[in-house]
Amino acid sequence: MRKLYLRDHATDLHGTTVIRDHQGRSCYLLVGKWGMRLDVLSLYAINGELLAEVKQQSLGLLPKFSLYVNREKVGTVGKSLGFVRQVIYIRGLNWIIVGSPLAGRYRVFQGGHKVFSIQPVELTSNYYHELTIEHQEEEPLAILVASVLDHWARRGQREPGRLRFRNPQTCGDLGMGITLRRSHSDVLY
Repeated sequence: MRKLYLRDHATDLHGTTVIRDHQGRSCYLLVGKWGMRLDVLSLYAINGELLAEVKQQSLGLLPKFSLYVNREKVGTVGKSLGFVRQVIYIRGLNWIIVGSPLAGRYRVFQGGHKVFSIQPVELTSNYYHELTIEHQEEEPLAILVASVLDHWARRGQREPGRLRFRNPQTCGDLGMGITLRRSHSDVLY
């Protein structure tokens, strides 16, 4: 089991993101962008080897993404309708994602075992997604799935007047520690 850290961005992902381990060592590079049909995020090992990709297949209210390993399609993930709790099925991998988009906490299962979990943490005054991954060979797909979940969460944050979590660490397990933001200066509790 290993913990990896993916930075939580406040705007759409463009460019390169470094995924680090618990000691701060660079492990992976995530390159690409979202927003248009057929946009791609590619995950590379630090040595430059392409490990996996996620391609946006459709736009709209319930977008779909395809997951690739060694340039072969291994699964498809689509957004489900859920505000407080979501259950998402990844076809091809037979993974089930259970979690809360408000709290940013998810657990991913295959059959009876946990594949990985995601929770927000604050490190050095920045928010990150902490991925606890059970097996190292599942890390590339886990990082890409976490990126898709983060993308869906960030899309809602750009809209004014939406519900947001104040501090991800104070949200209980799949809980709802939320505030309503009216503007940058007015926060209701």
